[in-house]
Amino acid sequence: MRSALLICLAFWLIIDLAPTGAAGAPVAVAVPTGGLTDWGHTPFYAQTGWAGAHRDGRNSDFVPFVVPAANQVAWTALDGLAILPAPVLGPEGQLYAVSGGGPGTRHLHAFDRAGNLLWQSEPELSPADLDSLAALSSPTLDRQGNIYLGDGNQFWSFAPDGTVRWVADLPEAGVPMASSIITPQGLVGGITLNGKVVLFDRADGSLAGPVLDLPGGPGQPATGLPPGLWAGGLMDPAIIPMVHDVLFGFGFEVINTPAAHPQSGRLYITATGATPAEGVLYGLSLVGGALAIDFAAPMGGGSGTSPAVSFDGARVYAADGLGVMRAFDAATGAEIWAAGGAGLATSPTVGPDETVYTGSDELLALDPTTGAVLWGQAFDDLAADFLPALPPDTPYVATGLPVGRPDGVVTASADRVLVVVVLGYDLVLPPNGATMLWPGLTGLAAVDPEDGALQGFTLLQDTNEGVISADPDGSVALGHAAVLSSIVYYGLNPILPPELQLPGPPAGGFSVLAPASQRAQAAEGAGWARELAVSAESALPDGDLAAAFTAVRRGRVQLEATARTIPVAVAQGELDPATAAAARYRVRQGYIGLLQARAVLAQPAPSLPALLWADARLQGAIAALDAALALLAP
Repeated sequence: MRSALLICLAFWLIIDLAPTGAAGAPVAVAVPTGGLTDWGHTPFYAQTGWAGAHRDGRNSDFVPFVVPAANQVAWTALDGLAILPAPVLGPEGQLYAVSGGGPGTRHLHAFDRAGNLLWQSEPELSPADLDSLAALSSPTLDRQGNIYLGDGNQFWSFAPDGTVRWVADLPEAGVPMASSIITPQGLVGGITLNGKVVLFDRADGSLAGPVLDLPGGPGQPATGLPPGLWAGGLMDPAIIPMVHDVLFGFGFEVINTPAAHPQSGRLYITATGATPAEGVLYGLSLVGGALAIDFAAPMGGGSGTSPAVSFDGARVYAADGLGVMRAFDAATGAEIWAAGGAGLATSPTVGPDETVYTGSDELLALDPTTGAVLWGQAFDDLAADFLPALPPDTPYVATGLPVGRPDGVVTASADRVLVVVVLGYDLVLPPNGATMLWPGLTGLAAVDPEDGALQGFTLLQDTNEGVISADPDGSVALGHAAVLSSIVYYGLNPILPPELQLPGPPAGGFSVLAPASQRAQAAEGAGWARELAVSAESALPDGDLAAAFTAVRRGRVQLEATARTIPVAVAQGELDPATAAAARYRVRQGYIGLLQARAVLAQPAPSLPALLWADARLQGAIAALDAALALLAP
């Protein structure tokens, strides 16, 4: 069988690898990198597990490594504060989180991976300090580990040790950005809530070009704050109205994080159109330092969700204010398909096979080319496992049956999909019959990307309403925005019957989860890398060097993480030192094999001997990982 493979490979190389030009000279066959590194980031981003609001410049919310189905809460921090964005992960090993406690408090916090506080920004004592509206903006990290973050008036850059590198004014005082991005050209910045597109030089904060003012108008006015929202010190009372309007899509032109096309450099953002009933997806170009609108594609009303760019760069996805997910041609803005059932405040997630994930009442997986529903996963049965059915005449309860609902943005990984789920009951509230979800319990669900089957569920201390960040070592971090829990505890508890009163105040803060078994995590990572090596080797006879290149890149990143996970399994008593040393050696052999194959596949036109050598390296990597899996098996 091996000889047949080599004959097939050699035949393909002779026929297809060296096409000729008009004069019969060989023409190079290049493997496209997609403008991305092995980590899946554009080169200016920090090469780390989660470097920005939606992980990368494309807003994919995809991590190219395995995450565990079985987790346990390792530690929490900033309890008592509503944490909206997920913590981001620095290349030096630090976690960065933002809060909005108000004047006199600090709003940017750095922790090590064990949960120890390393440093914080200076307290807010004057308008010149980092203010509480920093709570809206996820930090963005560059390759040097520098941190970029906006507040209500300014845009900041911090060094990894907390030193302020520079501060720049935003176009309008009191009008922040929802979040920031690093462009493929290496500039940093974003779009303010009033639609001002502003980019800065990362070195000194100087304005990189003229500010572009998008032509839309403000969104639909808010009808009023829900009672009790972020009371009890969870958030600075002065900013609660603005933060509420941003989270729920009221009153502003732009409330989302822009996405960038890694090849063309085009920026995409959703926004309110000329009226609140209109929505727009803008495509923006950056030429010679000047921004221009390439297209304005119509969407349903409101400012919609953050857009996401597909892996192949052909499509841009975004949901509008009507819960319709749309796919657009990334080059022209033409609509390709539309599908209902999307989350109103949750941006699309792009899985490794281009599957698009979203969800409102249930988690949906959509076909990337047609928008057809591949599967839907409801969580009502999960809720029934934890909560009793209530009598249907219980005050304010619609049916008394437990329900489970997705609560935030989905994270896709190499092997499963993560989503926070709230388990509770549907409330119907006076005087106008408004409905909301009563949050009895909240947990992190891990589901199978093939069919949505539940694989694991870990209880959390509070609701999420945000993003889940993940690290190659299998740890997961997420903020607790405490939207539902604060409304019920501070606003509704006095009118609810005893069985529906939340027993204690919202916890807030953020949680970091670790694999329940580090040995199992190491084995799963080695197994995934082996699958990637097999798929790379299988792609060679078909002439699909691009697929082989993608596989070895992802496998290399995975094995880096697996090599770090094995010593943790020793420290936790799951592996003896001798077995761990032997397993780590085999993982290292697999890593070297993939790295060597990668070097060949990255060449413009690999020769036949080079590809045969790469095939041998892949065989060696597979054998080494087989040996590692035998050692890591429980």
